[in-house]
Amino acid sequence: ISIELKSGKKLISIITLNSVDNLDLKVGDEVVALIKSSNVLISTDTNLKISARNSLRGKIESINKGDVNSEVLVDINGDKIVAILTTNSLNNLALNIGLEVDAIIKASDIMIGK
Repeated sequence: ISIELKSGKKLISIITLNSVDNLDLKVGDEVVALIKSSNVLISTDTNLKISARNSLRGKIESINKGDVNSEVLVDINGDKIVAILTTNSLNNLALNIGLEVDAIIKASDIMIGK
């Protein structure tokens, strides 16, 4: 399934034909993409070649730093994606507000709702 985000960027999701039928999906339908925040990877290498179907470039809008895990909100031209990563990874990548990053999501990690 190819989903056009409000920003015009594309998001690819892999779902079963049974799910397509159950949701009665048609081209042009408005849908909701559900992504578990711990399934969103963050990369500072914006030229990284990977097998994941979705790599969305954006800027870090906010960081909620915790003792063990941290939440990173990425703004992708108005679309928002949240990633949860270890605080150790946050520090190792030197992530900070305003930094350009790629939010990486496997197509199989995206659920579709209608």
